[in-house]
Amino acid sequence: MNGDGFFILLTISFFLIGILRAYYWSYASLLVLGSIQYRYASQYLRLENALTQRVSMITFLIMIINISLFINLQQSVISVNSFFEILLYIFLYFSSKFLVIRFLGNIFLKKELAKLTVFFSFISDRSFAIIIFPFLVFVYFVPYDLDIYFVYMLILLSIIFMSLKIYSIYKIGTNSFGLIPLYIFLYLCILEIFPFVLVAKGFFY
Repeated sequence: MNGDGFFILLTISFFLIGILRAYYWSYASLLVLGSIQYRYASQYLRLENALTQRVSMITFLIMIINISLFINLQQSVISVNSFFEILLYIFLYFSSKFLVIRFLGNIFLKKELAKLTVFFSFISDRSFAIIIFPFLVFVYFVPYDLDIYFVYMLILLSIIFMSLKIYSIYKIGTNSFGLIPLYIFLYLCILEIFPFVLVAKGFFY
């Protein structure tokens, strides 16, 4: 693996996580817990203010960087340009997903549902990105014959967080808004599961 691009992004991610730890740790920890238990997510939503908006922005950047690093683990050798190309693709994917959800919410007059869908979709990805940071550091510094175990652990964590995301979105859609399960299934397949399968396929094939 080319260490230059990986190290640059890893350093930026470390700097952003350091900002969270120094100034916004209570909000960041609440965000991570919210991806696991609904009551923490509700508490975070009730605290919505300028500080939570900053946390959302910082964690969005961490999400883009760390998930890009995670995807780059598929390659044994990769150039700096390819690193930042994948970074751009990840940014476009999450930005497009945000715009599509908000657009559908406006079209079908479900703005509150769109807001919650964005929140619960991104909260899992943000939490996953924060939690995998130590594993990414280990992958970079440990010998090559050991890093494969950390990669497998990252894949397992990604499956767990994807399952939590699917459960949260399905539960909110059916219980809180009474949506037809077919609509939720189509959304999950197109915007959540299909991209995840594409990424997972790169690790095994």
